[in-house]
Amino acid sequence: MRGFRLLLAGMLSVASAFVAASQNKTFEKISELPEAQYAYISESMLSSMGTMVDQPQFVAAAADRLKSLEILTCEEPESFDKIRKMLDSCANELQLLSRMRDEHENIEIYGKRNGENLSSLLLIKIKGEPEVLSAIFMTGDIDPDSLRSLSRPVE
Repeated sequence: MRGFRLLLAGMLSVASAFVAASQNKTFEKISELPEAQYAYISESMLSSMGTMVDQPQFVAAAADRLKSLEILTCEEPESFDKIRKMLDSCANELQLLSRMRDEHENIEIYGKRNGENLSSLLLIKIKGEPEVLSAIFMTGDIDPDSLRSLSRPVE
């Protein structure tokens, strides 16, 4: 009986991982590219992480109200255009909230409003020296005030 329970618990864990991993179809497609690195963090993992993991300040501020967090990175500049075009299909479903550019970094932030908060947030960042493209997609109850840390200079 104990073995059956363990087997059932394992099967449920695997099944929930497959359901959870398909949160964002665009990120899922990009994750299949060999030059892309991908991570998915579910609501239960986010709530158990707390402040144990070094994470961007705006993610840490909203972590307890997030349902999912997906992160993509690519360090091969020749693939940036292809990945950026793939991300456009995700960005087109959201409203452009902010665009910041300087000589070494471009950041675009998209969101989907749910009352005063956001239900989805997409951050796309292209940084030079070394060149890295990163994208973060969050779902949950996101307070727009937590985004202010993005526009403040790091001290």
